[in-house]
Amino acid sequence: MKRLFALVLAATLAAPTIAAGFQGPNTGIEADTVAKAQKSWDDARVVLTGNITQRVAGSDDKYIFKDTTGEMIVEIDFELFAGRTVTPQNKVRLSGKVDKDFMESPKVDVKVLEIL
Repeated sequence: MKRLFALVLAATLAAPTIAAGFQGPNTGIEADTVAKAQKSWDDARVVLTGNITQRVAGSDDKYIFKDTTGEMIVEIDFELFAGRTVTPQNKVRLSGKVDKDFMESPKVDVKVLEIL
């Protein structure tokens, strides 16, 4: 019985995921546009859809992100690109948290980068 359970468990974990994930409204998201993110509080969860237009000069992880409501700086760790190339023409979805430092413009600390 233990062997059967172990076999079923191993097969379940090894099977590729068929569903691409839930596509619909998110609960707990405080902002879904740049305009809303800029007005949100520190650590507010955001999901933004738009384009990364350029890298901030002198930075390895800061980029300008633009959607239909405006633009703001986003911080994206190199690992989140996962070997993928993103250009200003690629539409992306960024999930993360607002980072408000004293006397600085708000930015988003990105945790997930999706190319749409």
